[in-house]
Amino acid sequence: MANSDAPAVPSLPWRFSTRTLDPDEASEQGTQTYYPLRMDILRGADQFRMSIDAMQLGPILIGDCRFDADIKMDFAELRDFYHINIPLSGYLSSRNLGNEITATPNRAVLYGPTGDVQLSRWSARSRILCIKIRRAALEAELERLLQRPIRSPIDLAPSMDLTHGYGRVLRDLASMLAGQIGHKDPLTRQEIISAPLWHSMLTHLLASADHRYREELLSPRSPCRPPALKRAIEAMRASPETPFTAAGLAEIAGVSIRTLQVAFHTHVDVSPMAYLRDLRLERVHADLVASEPSRTSVTEVAHRWGFTHMGRFATAYSKKYGVHPFETLRSAR
Repeated sequence: MANSDAPAVPSLPWRFSTRTLDPDEASEQGTQTYYPLRMDILRGADQFRMSIDAMQLGPILIGDCRFDADIKMDFAELRDFYHINIPLSGYLSSRNLGNEITATPNRAVLYGPTGDVQLSRWSARSRILCIKIRRAALEAELERLLQRPIRSPIDLAPSMDLTHGYGRVLRDLASMLAGQIGHKDPLTRQEIISAPLWHSMLTHLLASADHRYREELLSPRSPCRPPALKRAIEAMRASPETPFTAAGLAEIAGVSIRTLQVAFHTHVDVSPMAYLRDLRLERVHADLVASEPSRTSVTEVAHRWGFTHMGRFATAYSKKYGVHPFETLRSAR
């Protein structure tokens, strides 16, 4: 989390509920569920009670959180996560990267992986959906939608409207998922249902929050790419494990190597081989997330998608996703 010296946090069950009247226990549970934090009760509170009902849905943790007293919290950098707070009642005032936002049922607040977060007031008896998203998952989702690499992290706007459009759909979807937490046999426990739901959450977040890629993401027009470039991209996406070379891709595209390189740099902003490497990393990441750690290995998955030099592979993976590939496999469900 905030630093490499932090003690390991015990893994949580996929669904859990907690209640406490003890502020110290609440701080400990908040750290275990979300991030290392310091919690204080504001003056005037005659009682304290915290309740959290939470559920892990793929790379997303959804918590239905309530406090019976005005409190404040301080976090270190989220680093490996993006975070959204959606109030269903009450309000939450916070500060991150110089932005002071008051979240209400009409407006959510968002935090990126950089900058400390200060929650100056979580109003008593507020009910807030606290949504923690793995950084690698949101960035991979955007790359999948745009079909090209992106600069990381995504510069999400600090707040988001919840009253109409994609923002309202996101709020309704989050509320529906929170409602599943208490069910005896929730639909979200089924992978065939949970995967489309968490992908939908990520897609609606990217569509509703403002960021540098949003206009491109929502544009009804297909990218204006030369036919030669499309042929090369389609070949790589159809079979990224193939040992393509620049010359081979140019032959598939029907142009010279130099022409293809210029097309990639102009329209995709990377070289053909860098595009192929990122595509392979996406496939490796998806397989590691979905794999059973006891039944597969990082080396096996890397070789499956065309990586032969494990040292260079591990370096590229860590640079793209912020963690070693073994950590992704170890944390897979």
